[in-house]
Amino acid sequence: MKKTLFSNHGKLISQRLIEIRKKAGLTQRALAKKLDREPSLVAHYELGQRRIDLAEFYWICKACGASPHQEASALMKSFDQI
Repeated sequence: MKKTLFSNHGKLISQRLIEIRKKAGLTQRALAKKLDREPSLVAHYELGQRRIDLAEFYWICKACGASPHQEASALMKSFDQI
């Protein structure tokens, strides 16, 4: 198993999270505030410099008003295309 940081899979995760945030009309700073975290956290995972776990993915989706189930499913489908 390869490391995900800087992999194609990691890039897809970062891209998906950016899309989710932008669709919600949130800036990185606004999302960080909703998550009660520092803005650099959002920047780092969007740049692919930090991994996130499933719980974090869930919280990010919820903070953006997105369905974690649908977003995870869409992400898995995009993984299948790599």
